[in-house]
Amino acid sequence: MKTMTLESDRKVSFFNDKYLWTLLAISLSVRIYLSFFTCVIKNDSVAFMQIAKYFANGDFLNGLRHDYHPLYSLFIAAVHKVIPNMESSGTIVSVFFGTLTVIIFYFIGKSVFDHKISFVSAIILAFHPYAVRFSADIISESTYFFFFISALGSGYFAISKKKLHLFALSGICSAFAYLTRPEGIGIIIIVAGWCCIKDINCVRSIWKDKLASISILAVSFLVFSSPYLIYIKNETGMWLLTKKRNLSQKNIVTITENPNGDVLINKNTGNSTSGVDTKKKQTAVNKMNTNKISKDVEYKKPGTEKKTLANVKLVKKPSKRLSLKTYLESLSYVLTKYISTFHPFLFIFFIIGVINWSRIKKAQFFGLYLASVIAFYLVVLYRLNIVNIAVYNNIYQYPSRRHLMPIVIPAIICVGIGVYATGIWVQKKYQSNSMIAGFKELLKSVWIMQLIVLMIVISVLLPKTLKPQRFDKLGIKNAGQWVKGNSHKPSPLIVSTSVRNAYYAGGGHIQIGNINNTLSLAKEKKVDYILLTQREYNAIETELKQSIKNNKIELAYKYPEEKHLNRHSIFLYKVLY
Repeated sequence: MKTMTLESDRKVSFFNDKYLWTLLAISLSVRIYLSFFTCVIKNDSVAFMQIAKYFANGDFLNGLRHDYHPLYSLFIAAVHKVIPNMESSGTIVSVFFGTLTVIIFYFIGKSVFDHKISFVSAIILAFHPYAVRFSADIISESTYFFFFISALGSGYFAISKKKLHLFALSGICSAFAYLTRPEGIGIIIIVAGWCCIKDINCVRSIWKDKLASISILAVSFLVFSSPYLIYIKNETGMWLLTKKRNLSQKNIVTITENPNGDVLINKNTGNSTSGVDTKKKQTAVNKMNTNKISKDVEYKKPGTEKKTLANVKLVKKPSKRLSLKTYLESLSYVLTKYISTFHPFLFIFFIIGVINWSRIKKAQFFGLYLASVIAFYLVVLYRLNIVNIAVYNNIYQYPSRRHLMPIVIPAIICVGIGVYATGIWVQKKYQSNSMIAGFKELLKSVWIMQLIVLMIVISVLLPKTLKPQRFDKLGIKNAGQWVKGNSHKPSPLIVSTSVRNAYYAGGGHIQIGNINNTLSLAKEKKVDYILLTQREYNAIETELKQSIKNNKIELAYKYPEEKHLNRHSIFLYKVLY
């Protein structure tokens, strides 16, 4: 089997690297473009900006109390000191780290292969639909991508070159990845594992070096991550990696006994329970150690003496035994979701790249290293999907594309190799073909042929990459802005299923639990507005019309404003007292 010849370009300086500057210009331009065509922010964006606002005001304690990890919001707060608009600050941070991810990806590929394979791979990443979308949104993904890839790259070079400072760098980048998203901690497990396995036949003579390397990796990680880990311990009373609901907490049923002795059973889904003061019950539950089977929790009304006792018990929900068919369906779902996130067209070149990888000298270990990263996280995500099936009986809830995209990025190296190899094959196949004699001069250059194949790949990706984001949710933004411009209250209270509504209105938000209880919830919480989508409107249309007839609510705004309605329509009702 012939080997693929790689060009040596180690002497090209940073400032003279034309491929680098081309990548920088393209990746930055595409991300800036899409940021202007992201019509509505994501629900998570509101939380990140709220945390950043706390940090910018110096209120770090309230900022850390949110479930989201703090690093991305810290970056937003830093930029906010220069740019007063919080939404613009969040977008700038995302675009910046999304662009840097492409650049660091190029440098890693260039160090392992050559500038051509790394350039082709990085260009594909620069145009990848989800890499661009997540880099144009106010979410932590692009920041996580950067530190995730940096940690993996420095970890690989640390193991290959046996340099202690690279182990330290990998640990630091892993800590920053963890401080952005909890799954970042998995990187040190992978790097430490390969450090143990690599050269295992010589372990007797180098075990001290391996121990020192792993120690430096762990210490450098803990130096930056331990303050947050200790904070979580102080807040929750347990050593946890994140304040987000963990697997053990998902498998809990809350059994509440009210003062009258009635027993109410409620799954741990955040839904309120009738017969018990929800706020008191939630306070009680939050104070409990979930490792214990049961605990009596007392509560007081503010300013009053203790009058009642609420027995709140946490018991383990019986594990649901899943069939082999369910396990296979779960595996199929995770793999299918991964391929669709990857992009089916790119996956073809990924397979070609894997086949041709064996022809590249000095890259065998790098291939195994990347494969272990992808396999490790796929197993974790598969396990989480199984848990979600057992708890929620829903195979499609987890994982999302945001969870899968970090392990798509390392695999794009294979796509680059696939495009590179395809260009070589096409050039050899048609160079002597008399039917295309007019292109003979063009086909003399393998690199030009590879660039032509690359342009074909990009042309397939481009429509999805540049498609405006959440244009169908523009009504949410317009309705919120209408409230902001027409409400006489400085902070109107809105009941809806999306916190974005309140963000655009500049007011408070009450979450709709059961759509059938929307009107009673609005009355109970004394909200100012009810915002509904077309689907939600259809579910309670009769009740809404009756409330309008009884002068309890009135239609204040509708999107689109013309009479013709569609599935993207938004209804805003003003609550009358």
